[in-house]
Amino acid sequence: MVFAAGCASPAADTAAPQDKPTYTVDLDASGRDANAEEPAPAAAGGSSADPVADDPEAALGVDPVDVEAAGRKAKKVFNNPAPKNFKRYNAPGVVKVTKYIYPKRDIFGVFTDQARNQIADRNALAKKVGMKPNMIKSFFGWGAPVDPNWARRIWNAGAFPQLELEAHDPAVATVASVAAGQEDGYIRALAQSVKTANVPIVFSPFHEMNGDWYPWGHCGPTSKPESNACQVGTTPAQFRAAWKRMHNIFKQVGATNAIWVWQTNQIGARPQVRLKQFYPGNAYVDWAGTVGYYYPKKGWYASWNDIFVKTLKEIKKITKKPIFIPEMGMEPSKYRARDVKNFLKAVSARRDVIGFLWFNYNKPTETDFRIEASKASLKAFKYWIKQGTYGYDPRKVK
Repeated sequence: MVFAAGCASPAADTAAPQDKPTYTVDLDASGRDANAEEPAPAAAGGSSADPVADDPEAALGVDPVDVEAAGRKAKKVFNNPAPKNFKRYNAPGVVKVTKYIYPKRDIFGVFTDQARNQIADRNALAKKVGMKPNMIKSFFGWGAPVDPNWARRIWNAGAFPQLELEAHDPAVATVASVAAGQEDGYIRALAQSVKTANVPIVFSPFHEMNGDWYPWGHCGPTSKPESNACQVGTTPAQFRAAWKRMHNIFKQVGATNAIWVWQTNQIGARPQVRLKQFYPGNAYVDWAGTVGYYYPKKGWYASWNDIFVKTLKEIKKITKKPIFIPEMGMEPSKYRARDVKNFLKAVSARRDVIGFLWFNYNKPTETDFRIEASKASLKAFKYWIKQGTYGYDPRKVK
């Protein structure tokens, strides 16, 4: 497929009633993929094994073989180039984003506390790890205005702005009401703000749609009736239709500077829910991605293989689009340094995975996911992020 997002004609898979029903949902749902009902077993020999306590390098996720390889300047693995004759529609007068879709080097993005100055916090983290994150995520609730200057400030700081759009309150909007055209006014205003910013904006609506913790998610065969997704009852057909409708409105407005990320949750949390049913089509997606977290203390997800491999195999059966890990993190544990090594080496080694975004936030309702949550974690990250092909200033991409 040589045409990417922006090349499709308007389409609708389904429609919804004009009157919005009343739902009972948990507006404080964390959205994390930790599920006591369906824990994924730790892989044999994975990061859940005890570190070598008397070997300081091993305890930091570094072993003698790694140090020796680094000394030999191991060959760097760059990402896949764009397919031959790759094209993407760019509206006249709007910044062209075609050159950003297949980056040669890996993205290192972050989410930091949105109540603070995210750029300042990004810069502070950069000093600690020795590399500037080149993507900054911000969450926006449905109906909230998006200031074009928000995106411009992040871009001018040398990072992609990443806009995560959520609809937590079904009384405001649902996937069904989006699919039915009832939310076109807000979508058009949002698209106009994105266009006005006139910088590349990585855009992801309705993330983790295959899980049941969000109102826009999927009520699967093992979901509890009281789960947010089961309360609302969004169908895959409605999801596809809503995505296509939003994409087509963005194109009509001329907001082709949005880079569309179709963002699943890793399938270990809900293995019975297949991903293909949510995919709107290659013409409506720039990057495919999946969210995953390391929870070694709980014995659930303890390695790259546990968390990501099965999901990425399923995604690659659906599309050949570049793969991005748009949200990940690790619970604090004595395995943190080794898990950092496990993750950063795995992403760097894959030509089809174009990078990741770390949820670098001490979440009051859950745990401290920050890279700097421990000295060992920070030291390991600083070492391994430099061994791969991470980091670049997107403003300088030719």
